[in-house]
Amino acid sequence: MFIKNIIISGFRSYREQSFPDGLSPKTNVIVGKNGSGKSNFFAAIQFVLNDKFANLRAAERKELFHVGSGRPALSIFVEIVFDNSDGRLVIPGRAEEPEVRIRRTVGLKQDEFRVNDRKFSASDVHQLLESAGFSSSNPYYVVEQGKIVSLVNMSEEQRYQLIKDVAGTKVYEARRAESERILAETRGKQAQITESFRQLEKRLKELEDETAELKQFNEADREKKCIEYCIFHSEMESANETLQKLEEEWSEQAALFNKSEDHGEASEQKISEFSQKIAEISTAIARLESERTAVAKDLDVLTSKQAIVELDVNEAAGKFARNKRELEALVKEEQELTVSLERVVTDVEKKESLFRASEAAANKKASEVETQRKVLERLQERRNRTKLFKNKADRDKWLTGEMRKNEDLIEKSQQELDILRKEMERVHQEAIALSKQMSAPNLSTADVDQSLQDHEQRIKAALGKRDQLNQQRRQLWQTVHEQESVVQRLDEASRSAKHQWERAVRQDLRQGLQSLAEVLHELRNPVIAAAVHGPLIDLIEVVDGYKTAVEVTAGNTLFHVVVDSFDVSTTLLAEMNKRRKPGRVSFFPLDTCNGRPSDIATSPECSPLLSKVLCDERFKGVVAEVFGRTAVVASLETASAMVRKLQCDVITVDGDQLGRKGGITGGFIDKRNMKLPLREREKELGASLRAARAKLDGLCQEVATVEQRITEVLNELEALRNQNVSTELAADFRLRESRLIEDRQSRLATVKSNLAATKKAVESSIAAATETLRELKRELSDEFKSAWTPAEERRLEQLTEEVASARVASSAMEANALQLATELQLLEDTRRHVERRKAVVADRIRELGWSKHAGKIVDGEQAAVKAEFELLSQRLKSIDHNLDQDGRERQRLQSQLDALTSKRLGAARSLQVRKDMADKTQMQRSLLVQRREEALQKIRQLGVLPQGVAKFESASLGKLMYYLKAVNEKLKGLSHVNRKALDQHASLQEAMNDLTSQQEILTKELESIQELMDHLDAKKEETVERTYKQVQYHFEEVFKQLVGVESCSAELHLVAAASTNKEEDPYAGARIRVSFGLGNPVSHLEQLSGGQKSLVALALIFAIQRCDPAPFYLFDEIDAALDAEYRTSVANMIARQSDECQFLVATFKTEVLDVSDKVLGIFFHNKMSRIQTISKEEGVRLLKQAALDDRKRMREGQ
Repeated sequence: MFIKNIIISGFRSYREQSFPDGLSPKTNVIVGKNGSGKSNFFAAIQFVLNDKFANLRAAERKELFHVGSGRPALSIFVEIVFDNSDGRLVIPGRAEEPEVRIRRTVGLKQDEFRVNDRKFSASDVHQLLESAGFSSSNPYYVVEQGKIVSLVNMSEEQRYQLIKDVAGTKVYEARRAESERILAETRGKQAQITESFRQLEKRLKELEDETAELKQFNEADREKKCIEYCIFHSEMESANETLQKLEEEWSEQAALFNKSEDHGEASEQKISEFSQKIAEISTAIARLESERTAVAKDLDVLTSKQAIVELDVNEAAGKFARNKRELEALVKEEQELTVSLERVVTDVEKKESLFRASEAAANKKASEVETQRKVLERLQERRNRTKLFKNKADRDKWLTGEMRKNEDLIEKSQQELDILRKEMERVHQEAIALSKQMSAPNLSTADVDQSLQDHEQRIKAALGKRDQLNQQRRQLWQTVHEQESVVQRLDEASRSAKHQWERAVRQDLRQGLQSLAEVLHELRNPVIAAAVHGPLIDLIEVVDGYKTAVEVTAGNTLFHVVVDSFDVSTTLLAEMNKRRKPGRVSFFPLDTCNGRPSDIATSPECSPLLSKVLCDERFKGVVAEVFGRTAVVASLETASAMVRKLQCDVITVDGDQLGRKGGITGGFIDKRNMKLPLREREKELGASLRAARAKLDGLCQEVATVEQRITEVLNELEALRNQNVSTELAADFRLRESRLIEDRQSRLATVKSNLAATKKAVESSIAAATETLRELKRELSDEFKSAWTPAEERRLEQLTEEVASARVASSAMEANALQLATELQLLEDTRRHVERRKAVVADRIRELGWSKHAGKIVDGEQAAVKAEFELLSQRLKSIDHNLDQDGRERQRLQSQLDALTSKRLGAARSLQVRKDMADKTQMQRSLLVQRREEALQKIRQLGVLPQGVAKFESASLGKLMYYLKAVNEKLKGLSHVNRKALDQHASLQEAMNDLTSQQEILTKELESIQELMDHLDAKKEETVERTYKQVQYHFEEVFKQLVGVESCSAELHLVAAASTNKEEDPYAGARIRVSFGLGNPVSHLEQLSGGQKSLVALALIFAIQRCDPAPFYLFDEIDAALDAEYRTSVANMIARQSDECQFLVATFKTEVLDVSDKVLGIFFHNKMSRIQTISKEEGVRLLKQAALDDRKRMREGQ
C-alpha cells in the first residue's frame, strides 16, 4: 500500500496540484527553496490523514483557503489516492478495492470526508486508517520540522510516556477508567438494593396485620351484596308490574288519541283545501286586476291613437279636396300653355329664317368692307413708310421685324385655335353625354302610380298581419299571467314545504348537507359527483301506513349520505374540513354497509319493516343495515309478544318501540312534522314547480317569438312607407334632373356658339396676319421709293372713298340684322318661359296624382285601430265579469273556512287534553323504566353473586333493609381497613424476589469487573515491557547502522519508580546512554553536539517505526542538523527501508537526493506553489540555488 497521487485544490499556497505520472512507491524526495510550499504540501497530507486538523474553527478554516489572483473559492479539498493492491484498506460494504481515494472537503460551513465517493465521518476515516496500520499511538510516520529537536530535549518521564504510547497503553488506561466508573455505579446500585430490602421487610410486617382485618371486611361485604341483590331484584319486579298496567292504560288512551287525531287531520285537510282554493282565487283576482289595469292602459293608449288617426284622416281628406281643385286648375293651365307654346314656336321659326338671311347678307357685306379696309390700310402704311425711311436698308430692316411679329402672331393664333378646337370638342362630347342622359328611360307617371299602388296593397296586408299578431300576443300574455299565478302559488307552497322541512330537521344536519353540496360544486369532479348518491331519505320509498314506523326506526340516519366507497367519504370530509364548512354529515359507504336482515317471517300480526321500504337494488345493503333487524306490528300487546318470540327490535305502526333488551320508547308523535311526508311533499311541489316554470318559459319564448314577428312586420311597414317616399323622391329627382340637363344643354349651346364665333375671329386674325406677311414680303422684294406717284395717290383717294361708302351700306345691313336678332331673342325667351312653366305644371300634376295613395294608407290605419279598440273593450268587460264571480266565490269559501277553523280549534283543545294525559302516562312509564334500568344496573354492578343469596330471597323488603343496616354498621367499623392489603403484600413479596435476583447479578458483575481490571493491568505491564524490549533492540541496531563504528553503542533503560505501590506505575522514566566509539558512554544528551543529538533522535524514531511499521513515512527536513557522514547513513537506511514502505522526504541536502527514486521540485510564483517531477541534476541545481539564496539573505540581514 502506498500513495499513488495527491490532488490539491485551493489549499494554502496550492491552487490546483496533482501528479499526472504518480508518485514512486519507494523514495520520493521533495526539494525547493524556503517558503516555496514544502511545509504546506506535508500539511495537505496531514489535513486528510492526521488529527492535527481535526477540529477547525471558522477562522482556522479561512486560513487554509488559497489566497491569490482570481475569484476566491467557496470550498477547498485534498484527495489522496492509495494503491490498495495488497488490500490493507478495507471499505465497509465493498469488496477489495484496488484503489482507494480519501478526500476531505472544507468550506466556510462544511467539513466532510468521502472515501471512493461515499460520505464518511471523521471517526470512520480514522478507524479505516488505523486498520491499515496508521496507529494513533505512534504519530511518528509523519516527522515534521522541529520534531527531532523536541524528541532530543524530551525528559526521561516524557520519553517513558512515549514508549507507553507506542505500546498502546492509552487504550488500556481508557478501558480501565471505564471499568472503574462501572464498578462505582454497580456498588452504588448494591447499596440502594440493600436499603430497599430493609424497607420492604418493614412494610411486609405491617401488611400481615392488615390482611387479617381485610378478611373480616370481605366477609361483611359479601353479605351486603347478597342483601342488596335481593332489594334491587324486588324493585325491578315491582317496576315491571306497574309498567304492565301503564301499558294497558296507554293502549286505551292511544286508541282515543288516534281517533281524535284522525278527525283533526281530516279537518286540517279540509282547511288546507279551502285555504288553497281561496289562495288560488285571490291569485286569480290579483291577476285579473293586473290584467284589467293593463287593458285599461292599452285602451287609453288606443283612444289617444284613435284621436290622432282621426286627425290624420281629416287632414288627409282636406288635403285631398285641395289637391283636387289644384289639379283641375293645373290641367286647364297645361292646355293653355300647350297652345301658347305652339304659337310661339311658329313665330320663332319664321323670325329665325329672316334673321339668318339678313345676317348672311350683312356678314358678306362686312367681309367685303373689311377686305377693302385692309387693302387701304396697307397702301397707307406703304406710303407712310416712304416718308419714314430714308433708304432701302432701314425699310428692309423694319419690314423684317414686322414680318417676325406677324409670324409670331400667326403661331400664337394657331395655338389659340388648337385650344379652341379642343374646347369645342369637349363641349361637343359633353353635349352628347347629356343627350344620352336625356335619352335614358325615365319613370313615367303610370309607372310611379303602379309602384305606389303595389306598396299600398302590401302596407294593407302588413297592417292586417300586425293586428293579428297583436291579438295573438295579447292572448299569450293572458296565458302567461295565468301561468305566472300558478308558478307563484307553487313557489309559495314549495317555500312553505321547505320551511316546514327545515324546521323539522336539525340545523347541523341541514348545514352538513348544504356544505356537502357546496363542496361537490366547488370540486367540479365528475367522478366524485357520480360516487355520491344523496341522503338515504331521497333513495327510499315507504308503503303508505308505515312511514311513522320507518321514520322512528331510522331517526337521523335518514340523512346519512350514501356514497360508493369509504375513500370517497374520507375525501369529502377532508375537503369540508379544509374549507371549514359548517354542519354535520355522516356517510353510508356501499363497500362497507352490507347489512343482513334478521330472519323475520311475515304473518298477519307481524312483518319485517324492511319489506315496507322500497329502494334501488344498489342500496339494499344500506337499507338492510338500518331496517333489517326490526319488525313492525299493529299494537303494543303484539309487540311485547313478538319481542320475546323473535328476540329483535319491534315497532308499532304508530311509532312505539320495544327493544329486544327490554327498553320501551314512544308517545305522541306530531305527524305534521314527520320528515318523510314533508320530504315527499317538498319533492312533489319542487317537481310541479319546475314543470310550471318550464311551461312558463315556453310561453315566454312564444311571446318573444310573436314580438319578434311583430317587430318584423313593423319594420316591413316602415320599409314600405320608406319605399313610397323613395319612389316619390326618385320620380321628383328624375324630373328635376331632366330640367337640369335641359338647362345644361342650353348653356352648352351658348358656349358652343361663343366658341365658334371666337374660332372664326381667330381664323380671321390668322388670315389677316398671313395676308400682311405676304404683302410685307412682296414689299421687301420691291424697289425702295422715296415718294409716291400721283397715280398712286389718286388710287389711294379713290379706294378711301369706296371704303367709306361700303361702310355706310354695311352698317345699315348690320342694323337690320341686329333688329331681327333682338326680336328672335324675345321670342326664344318667351318659348323657354312657356316650356319651363309647362314642365312645372306637369310635375305638380304628377305629385298630386301620387298623394292620393297616402290617404288610402291612413284610412287603413284608422280601420285597424278601431278593430283593436273593440277587441280590448270586449276583453275589459269579460275581466270585470270574471272579477265579480271570483269575488263572490272567495267570500263563500271564506265563510266555510271560518266555520271549519272554529270547529278545528275546539277539536284541538280536546286533542291537547288527551295529549297531556298521554304525555303524563309516558312520563310515568319513562320513570318506571328508569327505575327498572337503575335496579338492573345496580344488580350488574354487584357482579358475580357470592354464595348465600338463597337465605335472603324469602325475606320481606323491611327485613332486608334491617339486615342491610346491620351490615353497614359492621362495615363502618372496618372502614379503616386497607382493601388492597392482599395485593400489596403479594406485590411487595414479588419485589423482594426481584431485588434478590438483582443483588446476585450485581455481585457477579462486580467480580467480573474486578477480574477485567486485573487483566488490563497485567496486559498493560506485559505490553509496555514487550514494547520497551523491541524499542531497545531496534534502537541499538539502528544506532550502530547510522554511526557505522564498531565500538559505538546505544542503550535505552527504564528507570524504576521510587514508590512500591502495585496500583502505581513501576517505572518513572526512560534513560538513553550512547557512545560514538570514542570516550565513555554519555547519559546526558545535552553533552552531545547538535548533529549527534539529531542522530540519536532519528535512531529512536526509526526504532519506534520498526516496532510499529506504517505503509509510508513523511520526513520534513530531518537531516537539517546532521553531519555529512550521518546524512549519508540516514539516506542509505531510507533507501534500504523503501523496499518495504514508501518515503516522502523534504530536504535541502543532496545525500537523500542521490538515493531517491523520484525527485519533485517545488516552485513558487505569483503567490502560488507548483510541484513537478524533475531530474536529480535539476534537483541538485535547485538545492544549490536555494543555498545561495539563503546565504544572500543572511548577508543582507547582517
